[in-house]
Order: sequence, then structure tokens, then C-alpha cells
Amino acid sequence: MSKTHPPKSKAAQKTAPAKTSVKKVASKTAPKKAPVKAVKKTPVKKVPAKKAPAKKAPPAKKAPPVKKAPPAKKVVPAKKAAPAKKAVPVKKAAVVKKAPVAKKAVPAKKAVVQPAKKVIPAAAKPISKPVAKPAVPAKAVTPVPVKPVEVKAPAPLPVAKAPAKSAQASKPVLKSAAALAEIVVEPIAAPKPPVVSEEKPIAVKSGALFYDSHMHTPLCKHAAGEPEEYAAQGLKSGLKGIIFTCHCPMPDGFWPSVRMSDSEFDTYVAIVQRTKDAYRGKLDVCLGLESEFFPGHEKWIENLHKRADFDYILGAVHWQSKDYLAKFETGTIENFRRTYFEHLAQSAETGLYDCLAHPDLVKNYHPDSWCFAIIKNTVTTVLDRIAKTGVAMEVNTSGLNKSYSEMNPGNEMLRMMADRKIPIVVGSDAHKPTRVGEHFITALNNLSEAGYEEVSYFQKRQRIDLKISDVLASIRKAIDANS
Repeated sequence: MSKTHPPKSKAAQKTAPAKTSVKKVASKTAPKKAPVKAVKKTPVKKVPAKKAPAKKAPPAKKAPPVKKAPPAKKVVPAKKAAPAKKAVPVKKAAVVKKAPVAKKAVPAKKAVVQPAKKVIPAAAKPISKPVAKPAVPAKAVTPVPVKPVEVKAPAPLPVAKAPAKSAQASKPVLKSAAALAEIVVEPIAAPKPPVVSEEKPIAVKSGALFYDSHMHTPLCKHAAGEPEEYAAQGLKSGLKGIIFTCHCPMPDGFWPSVRMSDSEFDTYVAIVQRTKDAYRGKLDVCLGLESEFFPGHEKWIENLHKRADFDYILGAVHWQSKDYLAKFETGTIENFRRTYFEHLAQSAETGLYDCLAHPDLVKNYHPDSWCFAIIKNTVTTVLDRIAKTGVAMEVNTSGLNKSYSEMNPGNEMLRMMADRKIPIVVGSDAHKPTRVGEHFITALNNLSEAGYEEVSYFQKRQRIDLKISDVLASIRKAIDANS
């Protein structure tokens, strides 16, 4: 029994529990890693240090916060943070690891690509054979066209200088042009056989399909450049051919300052033929005419069309001529425009023309006041009448260069024409060589947006229709081939 009494000493028991309590606290906080550090600091507190007067006072101040630390320990919710660790989204990253499964799908795609590669060589064999055939003549052709062009260039160049100086100089130029035609015939006649045989492969290579169906010559007294220069630009523009449509002669001195005289008609036919011979096998050069419509002159026009073997007759109402203004510019601006459209319908109904040029040209009459909505009812009636005749109408790209900067016709009128299935032709109305084929891709895209699927040109007064998609592809391909 004496063994039990020593531990029962009260003094010992009082001191013991205090120590044990600290230890117990330490044991409770042991799992909390942070409390372990606090236990080490508690012995430093040394209660006797409080007895020290001033020097031990500072550590005494440190002791109180340590006592407040235990309540911080009571912030047991920190333990609840542990379950948050269970909710760590990192485990979801394991789900992301499933992404490698998708990577397994990638090799599956490669497996699909492998058979595709087998198909490509199979198709390449038939393609390489036809391409190889035209490729050989194409190389031989490139040097040949350069020679005839260099030979012919000197002849037209001096002629171009004369009309550039003044309108009056056009007359002597015409005479010299006729003289030049006689001189040029001899050198052109010699190379004709080789040019024809060697240049045909170029058309096959380029795949050109379409024609620029409206352009002029210096004979109209307000155009510059020789016909051969227009033809050269036609090749660069990816065209199969061009059609000259210079302003026709008219009787009784009708607006003579912008057209050939009647005596120059044969010269016009001759210089177009000269250009046709020069570019035979490279570009199809055709004879056309921009033939005026003016009430009372129908018989003159009818006889004029019989004087040559034309490929294309382009009818035109020119409101800006002094003769037209003097006779029809009465009343309001809108009434004048209605008169113009009335004459447009009449021109189609005569049966004299294959196509009608720049059909809304009158919007350049006081262009600042042009409003299609005001004139739309009149245009509707006119288009109904034109549609019954079967006559084509033109999209004239030169409208972008006029005072009312928009193609002729505008897109709204173009949609109305498409609704009535009126055939459509594209012309640049070039008065200088650089404008041949100008804005054709834009015009063809406008036609597609308006509802057209086909576009046309004329040969021997017969309309030929082509798919717009094919024409666009051919122009782009030909331009690439010539670049």
C-alpha cells in the first residue's frame, strides 16, 4: 500500500495534471502539425518570467497571443477542409486522361487516308496523259506568237499617234490605215499556215470560252488605239474572242462627231478583217456594229446591216445626242427618261438588232436625281415587251466609269430581266485597249446573284449560250495560263 501513497500526494498531483493537460492538448493537436509548434512555444512562456520587472515583460506579451492560439485551434472547421481534399477536381483530370482514347481514333482516320492515297494515283494516270499532249505544243507555241505580234506592232503604232492628236486627224489616219492594210497583207499572208496550225493548241490550253461583245476603233472619233491592240488585250483578259462594234454611219448628218462616216464603212470592215487575219488561231476577232436606233431611220439601218457579213448587231438608243435631245427633251426629267425606255422597247420590236446596249444609260441624264423606284413601273412594262421579242440585252461594264457609277443596267433592273428570262450579253464598251474584258468577273458574279445561270454571245447573228460557272472558270484559268 505504501507504493500507492506517493502518487497520491496532492502537490505532485496538482503539478502533474497541469503538465498532462498540456500534453493532452499536444496530443489532440498532434494530428494538426501546426499545434505541435505551439506546444514548443508554451514552455518558453515560463510563468516565472512574468515576475521579471521590465526585461521579461516583452516575452510576457508574446505569451498572451499564444494563449489566444488555442481558440484558433478550436477552428476545427479547418479539419472540414480535409473533405474538400476529397472533392479535388484533380481526380476529374483522370477523366481527361481518357482523351488518349480519342487519340486512338486518330490512327483510325489515318487508316481512312491510306485508301484515299491509293485512289489518287489511280486518277492521276488518266489525267497525266491528256495533259502531256497539249503541254508539248504549248511550249512550241509560246515563241511563235511573239514574232507575228512584233512584226505587226510597228504598222498600227504610227497610225495610233495621228488620231490621238485630234478628231480631225482621223480622216488621214483612215487613209493611211487602208494603205497599211495593203502593205500588211503580204507579210501576214506568208505566216498564215504556220500560225493557224501552231496557235490552235493555245486555245485548248487556256480553255477560253467567252467574248467581249462591245468595243470601238478610232473611226468613231472618240476612241484610241488600233484594233490589234484591242485584240492583244483580249488575250490577256482570258477571252476566246472579241467583237468590234464601232458606231455606225447615219444619214442626214446625225451626230457625226462620234461615228464613222458612210464613206469610211468599208475601211472599218477592212481593219477588222486585218486584225482577224493577224490573230488567226490566237483570238477570234469578229465584225459587229453598234447600230443606232432613232425613230424614222429604221429603213437606213435595215439596208446598212446588209452591207457586210456581220456576226453581231448591237442596238443602241443614245439620249445624249443633240438630235435626240432636240426632239425628245420636253417636259420633266422623268418624262424624258420614260421616253428613252419607250424607244428601247421599240428598238427591240423592230427586229433589226440582236441585243440592246447599256439599257439604262439614261440614268446618266441628271444622275443626281436618278431614282429607279420612280421609273420602275415604266421599266416593268418595257421589259415585258422586250421579253416577247426574244432580243438579248447587254450588261455594260463601262457604266462604272460614267457619271452614275454603276453597271448598265443596275442590279435591280438586272433581276427583273432575269425573272423574264431575257438573254444577257456582256460587253466592256472599250474605247481604249486596256479596257477590253474589264470588270467581267464582277459582271458575271452580278448576273449569278440576279438569278442568271447562262450568259451569251453571238456568231453569224446566232446566239450562243454558256453556263456562267464555266465562263468564270475559263477566264480565271486563261488568265493564269497567260500570266
